[in-house]
Amino acid sequence: MLSALTIFVSAFLLFLVQPLIAKQILPWFGGSAAVWTVCLVFFQLLLLAGYTYAHLLSRWTLRRQAAVHTVLVIVACLTLPIIADAGWKPLGDTDPTQRILLALIATIGLPYFVVCTSGPLVQSWFSRVHAGDPRQARVYRLFALSNLASLAALVAYPFVVEPYASLRVQALGWSAGFGLFAVLVIALAWRNARQVMGPAVFSDGSAQASLTQEQEMQTLPSLPRHLLWLLLAALGTVMLLAVTTHITQNVASVPFLWIIPLALYLLTFILCFDSNFWYRRALFWPAVLVLTPVMTWALTVKLDALSIYQAIPIFAVGLFAVCMLCHGELVRAKPAPVHLTRFYLMVSLGGAVGGLLVGVLAPRVFNGYYELPLALCAASLVVCYLARAWLYSRLVLFAVAALVVWGALAFSQWNLPLTAVPFLVVPSGAFLALLLTLRTRSVRFAGGILAAMSVMTCAYYTLTFTYAGTSTTVLASRNFYGELRVKNVPSDPPMRTLAHGVILHGVQVTTPELSKAPNSYYGQNSGVGLAVRKTQVTGQHIGVVGLGVGTMAAYGSQGGLVRFYEINPEVFAIARDEFTYLRDSVAQVDTVLGDARLVLEREAQAGDQQNFDVLLVDAFSGDSIPVHLITREALAVYQSHMKPGGIIAFHISNRYLNLGPVVQQLAENAGMQSVQILDTPPADEPWLSKSVYVLVTDNQAFLDDPQVRARATPIVPVPGLPLWTDNYNNLFKILIP
Repeated sequence: MLSALTIFVSAFLLFLVQPLIAKQILPWFGGSAAVWTVCLVFFQLLLLAGYTYAHLLSRWTLRRQAAVHTVLVIVACLTLPIIADAGWKPLGDTDPTQRILLALIATIGLPYFVVCTSGPLVQSWFSRVHAGDPRQARVYRLFALSNLASLAALVAYPFVVEPYASLRVQALGWSAGFGLFAVLVIALAWRNARQVMGPAVFSDGSAQASLTQEQEMQTLPSLPRHLLWLLLAALGTVMLLAVTTHITQNVASVPFLWIIPLALYLLTFILCFDSNFWYRRALFWPAVLVLTPVMTWALTVKLDALSIYQAIPIFAVGLFAVCMLCHGELVRAKPAPVHLTRFYLMVSLGGAVGGLLVGVLAPRVFNGYYELPLALCAASLVVCYLARAWLYSRLVLFAVAALVVWGALAFSQWNLPLTAVPFLVVPSGAFLALLLTLRTRSVRFAGGILAAMSVMTCAYYTLTFTYAGTSTTVLASRNFYGELRVKNVPSDPPMRTLAHGVILHGVQVTTPELSKAPNSYYGQNSGVGLAVRKTQVTGQHIGVVGLGVGTMAAYGSQGGLVRFYEINPEVFAIARDEFTYLRDSVAQVDTVLGDARLVLEREAQAGDQQNFDVLLVDAFSGDSIPVHLITREALAVYQSHMKPGGIIAFHISNRYLNLGPVVQQLAENAGMQSVQILDTPPADEPWLSKSVYVLVTDNQAFLDDPQVRARATPIVPVPGLPLWTDNYNNLFKILIP
């Protein structure tokens, strides 16, 4: 009972702290979804360190293990509470990955390391105490229990913890929970030390045990078995991180959307390690072979064609199926309890490798988000390998490849989209599978052909996703903050666009007569266009949070200033080299690198108020303003830089989040007023985009202006919506159904 309670508490703390600490540091690094990815890499690396520690410690007697672990736990308690020091805030001129990792190490490094060790260590103690007892066979169920506790923590955070507790209270509560865990694990360690006084049974031949050294080496899993553990664990982690990145970069980088994939990932661990009942090859192999092509197809579909309520279920179900495959096969390949810590060490190593591939290597190697389609292809290949279907499907692969080529040529002659090719391949492959099955009376041929079709379809859509629009792409780049693509659009008139992922961040018409006009979300009739026109004075100062292509520079006036704040250095180079707004402006144009809020805070503290007539808050992260730019404290920073009667324009165009009531509450709390401006451009001006702004000001003359009053649209209140602050914000109430 004490073993189970200790594992439950440690696993609950292990996963409760992940969204908690990530949310603490998220505002410091631009609110990017990449912050969560780097945090997950940190968690995986420290988990590997903890499992390595447990594996090495398990070689000693239980009394020595208890002594060493007690000291470590006490030292970890001395580093509490887990409140991140503001000194880790970035300067904004370097890749923040290293700084995020260092901040995490300094804040939660040792306590997190200690809870990481508990799973394998407590299980090794349990197996040691019950050696030769039938209860020893149940040791792997403790791993399922730990994942159940982890899942409970993830579900509790958005529904129980986040809505009712500030970040400081959350950190103090977690620290108190760690104190309880410390008492439990120390008590368990010394109780076990008194029960078993002999040498460890988990040695690698370095001590006497219930098995002799020769017997143990004979039962040592082979190198291919070790590599299989590593591969399956790595693939599961890659899928987790890649799917999380995909669904968060287009919505918002918030714990709610982080938790959905992580909860599914943990659920597969719980089911697979609980018993053999849940994982059935006959169910999950075909599911993976069907779902992976569907997911790669969904990547190629225009975002507007799939709503959030369609896209998230597709990727959630696919992630669940692939993780059930990986973790179910891990369970089938698990060793005897004598090699338990070795097994967990390889699983954690695979998780760390997967995390490094997605969180560190991919942004530096790829110029787009290619890790997800590649992982889906890998999942289909894993099924082929496990089923030994390759021998049966090799010829079919060539046949399907020939069909793909033939179909591509045929459809290109018929001027039909190449995305329709699989609709030719799949029926042809299904007919071939049925024919061979009837002739051979063997379902193995059908299985091989299904595997072949899955691999080829995944590969086809991966290539489609990779090369989509490359003929019009001028530049493609990717870094910590995401993927950027500059494209020439052969429209009338011709245009050049900048997209962050799939979100449009700026447009410039390339004809001379229209190239200097503000467009996309910033046209003359947009909310910010209205604000600039109505505050037009000699020497007008305009501040812009988020550079984009520099469109707002078009509003600059002679003797005026347009000052841009941008966190992504790649955007500076693109706006300067690929677009002309910055150099064509008649105003002075300043560009400042760094998170806008942090820079504005430092400027205010230094007495360097900017005296803006208009401040545009338009720093997108995927399809949402980063939360830390739309809180009470953020608005106070903006106010400190405004001229009397100045206007703060929040660009809140969004498909998923109703941010209008949030801004309205912030304005009321600050003693200001707000007005919402909706602009729907005519269809014959494709360079203009529909936009929604909320303008916040204490300028009564502006609010009473007949043109402003005529353009105002009502903000529908959200009942029970709390005021957003740095310590409290939650997206559930403002999700658009």
